[in-house]
Amino acid sequence: MNRCAPRSFRAAAVLVLAAFILTASGCGYLSFYTRQTTWRKAFENQPRMSLIQRFAPGDLLLINGRINNFEQGRGPLLLAAVSSQYRENEIVALTVIRDPFEGYNLFLAPGDYGFFVFADVNGNSLFERNELVGQTSMLVTAAKGNANNVTEGPAISVDYRNTGKTVFRVRVKVRAADYIYSSLDDEFFDPRYGNAGLYNPAGLMAHTQGFLFGLEDYDERKTMVIFVHGIAGTPRDWKFFVEGMDRARFQPFFLYYPSGMPLEKIGSLLAQFIDSVDKGTGTGRQNIVLAAHSMGGLVSLSAIEKLTAEGFPSSLRLYCSFSTPYGGDPAARAGVENAPAVVPVWRDIAAGSEFLRKVQAQRFPASLPFHLFFSYNDPSSLKLGESSDGSVTLSSQLVPVVQDWAIKVIGFNDSHTGILNSEAARASFLRLLENAAPTAAPAVEEPVSAGNTSAPAEEPVNSDDAPAPLEVNP
Repeated sequence: MNRCAPRSFRAAAVLVLAAFILTASGCGYLSFYTRQTTWRKAFENQPRMSLIQRFAPGDLLLINGRINNFEQGRGPLLLAAVSSQYRENEIVALTVIRDPFEGYNLFLAPGDYGFFVFADVNGNSLFERNELVGQTSMLVTAAKGNANNVTEGPAISVDYRNTGKTVFRVRVKVRAADYIYSSLDDEFFDPRYGNAGLYNPAGLMAHTQGFLFGLEDYDERKTMVIFVHGIAGTPRDWKFFVEGMDRARFQPFFLYYPSGMPLEKIGSLLAQFIDSVDKGTGTGRQNIVLAAHSMGGLVSLSAIEKLTAEGFPSSLRLYCSFSTPYGGDPAARAGVENAPAVVPVWRDIAAGSEFLRKVQAQRFPASLPFHLFFSYNDPSSLKLGESSDGSVTLSSQLVPVVQDWAIKVIGFNDSHTGILNSEAARASFLRLLENAAPTAAPAVEEPVSAGNTSAPAEEPVNSDDAPAPLEVNP
């Protein structure tokens, strides 16, 4: 037996791991490791549920429940999850319940909780302890979760006219429309929060107190475009695409999620939102488009799997992914196997992971048009290994089974992040949006330029015997 072989393998693994940590996150991972150590020691000395939220985000459970008697026009509600397991009346998590999505979503560690709902009854732009309009309790256990990785929370009835008061202090500022921001340039979407979402999910959730945000009030007469950012991203990544949209007909919304969390849990969250919009429209005119970049495509694929299992929503009309690592990342596998502290999402994006096998094994809905956009420009001065866009290999972007699901596969001479600032990629996407518009006739696809590899006059129906046409933009 060659005794040197294991040593060589370990040395190679260490090099791969070091490269992954440095290229993927810079000093972010080192800060993550330091915080993990600090939080665990703090928990040993003075245990608190809020510390578990921070050092074990992968173990948190997604709690989804209804709010009864939610009154339109009364403004948002604040839900506080409170535990006395380690410290009396410890506020573990806060979430704002927004119009028009009448429900709540929380990530919580297993344990006993009281759920307290507050409204700004006196109109002073603050949620306060004497404005309690509803409450209940829940024992959160993993056993209560269903096949879609969601734990059903209790329905909470609110009463705006008979308010109560909590023994613990609450004082949280209210925004008039808490899920609406006028611009992606708002500090709320600053890129530093994307890094926080990867390495400190609880910190990002404390910042956002929600998951779905828009730039204007919800209007079911418009086509709703849900944008899903990638790892360490924020909704601001989509600014260039949004600037090109006809806002009279299309309405951008953004899934703003902690990208360090397990992807199946975020996929469940996205599926809940899509299902809520689909069932909430009374006119049947609502159309939904799903657009995802990088790892956001894996989140979207997980959501599509869950929606298909429960009865696919007729309002979801289009799915487009950009530079998504459908085949995972070998470096993430090295991180899982060798890193001193593992970011939960690494387990899902690692090449060959159980999560990837599951989403690739699904039967993709034939009724959902899927366009796969990939990028192939590696800006690195020193190029090693497989061809890539600087972050994701072409083989990972172009997994055969996923190509089979696509109506069209379109390549762009852009880097992994550069594709979101590509005139050609945006123009292609905006043409696809025209076909999902509720009031306009479907647009005719423009002729493909001579520089493209192929230019079929008509796109074949998505089926097993009709492979997706390939288009490559130089």
